[in-house]
Amino acid sequence: APEAARKAAHFYSMLQTSDGHWAGDYGGPHFLMPGLIVAWYVVGQPDTMLDAEQRALMRHYLTVHQQSDGGWGTHIESPSTMFGTTVSYV
Repeated sequence: APEAARKAAHFYSMLQTSDGHWAGDYGGPHFLMPGLIVAWYVVGQPDTMLDAEQRALMRHYLTVHQQSDGGWGTHIESPSTMFGTTVSYV
């Protein structure tokens, strides 16, 4: 068991980024980013939270995942839903 724990710690240390966090692909849910955008507006739109490049990338992400009917699903593989479209549009 101690050897397995060492191997596990080594494996996760290889995945850790240089600033200490573990990056992961949590792409898909369309209802997470709108919450971040609302929080950004509520706190006064500080550039320290979202700079111009990040905002442009967020717009691009929403644009390329828009469905052919003009809406968004709750995740990238979902057909358009009222909830997904509303939170993505706002």
